[in-house]
Amino acid sequence: MHDAARPTKVAVIGQGYVGLPLAVRAAEQGYEVIGYDLDRGRIAALAEGRSFIEDIPDDRLRPILDDGSFRPSAD
Repeated sequence: MHDAARPTKVAVIGQGYVGLPLAVRAAEQGYEVIGYDLDRGRIAALAEGRSFIEDIPDDRLRPILDDGSFRPSAD
């Protein structure tokens, strides 16, 4: 978990094979994460809880989407 002395909001630019795992891990550790990507189709899939990366199964996305700690965005 993060501590109160560090910033609690994180933006990860690019939700590909590097950015998505980074964003998911940060959200799981308690950070508020905005995962930004220009690919609106990718963002729509992530917002629905569908991962396109084998190492990030859909069931890892659902809890961090439901609690609001991970917000995929193309805006």
